[in-house]
Amino acid sequence: MTCIVIPVYNRKDLTLGCLDLLRWTRERADWRVIVVDDCSTDGTAEAIREQHPQVDLVQGSGDLFWTGAMRRGMERALDLHAEVIIWLNDDTCPDEASLLRISEVVKQQPDMVLASQAVVNGAVHCCHSLRRGPAPSSGGDFDVADVLAGYQVAFSRELVEKIGLPDDRRWPHYAGDSSYTHTAHKKGFKLRIDNRSQIRLSGYEPYRPVGRVFWAGKKSLSQRIHSCFIAKKSKYRLATQWHLDVLYRGRLGACVVFPARLAVWLFQIARESVKPI
Repeated sequence: MTCIVIPVYNRKDLTLGCLDLLRWTRERADWRVIVVDDCSTDGTAEAIREQHPQVDLVQGSGDLFWTGAMRRGMERALDLHAEVIIWLNDDTCPDEASLLRISEVVKQQPDMVLASQAVVNGAVHCCHSLRRGPAPSSGGDFDVADVLAGYQVAFSRELVEKIGLPDDRRWPHYAGDSSYTHTAHKKGFKLRIDNRSQIRLSGYEPYRPVGRVFWAGKKSLSQRIHSCFIAKKSKYRLATQWHLDVLYRGRLGACVVFPARLAVWLFQIARESVKPI
């Protein structure tokens, strides 16, 4: 069995649009769609039950975020004896051929973690390198990577049995995907981008620079510090960045890189403060 795991929260229209494109799984007994709804307040769960009753709906606690929701969904997939698990974000437009392909490749090569090409407005978008750039192209079916973004990623049950579930304590939201796939890479699994499958991103929003994030909205200084550097859903959460640096570079390397990055962020925040919002 192949299980698709989708974490959702308060994006009902995007979620339903994504599930509409997965209706073909209803006709296949060897496929299951698992949606983890983290206590949405916009009627997402109710709409899924009404329009997609075949979906395995798992209710969250309200504080799962991306990694915790994926963890819950993966637990459910293991309970269903899934041979292949596919991460899928709801702000995407999945197609049947790509999903069938990456599932079949992983079945044949269970030591592979396989991501589809992420496409935004017709252009390949994603970076899959610790150097924060695109993975070097091989010109073949697969490109080699050392991290993978979790828009659409397939891996085997064997991987989960070897390295466990994603760590939602260190990486509750951002970096849940890259930390887990890089851990798989360090344990000997092959990270690859499949050039013959794609996942179109329908709700993609580029990251905003740290200075703009810090000064956005009307907040007190303490609120700005919390929302930018402490909140679990922030890309600039300090605890997330520290644990990621340790994973990527070791503790000694993190002790060099982390304070240097923080200094750059503080400089960018200071520079942005003198600009009109």
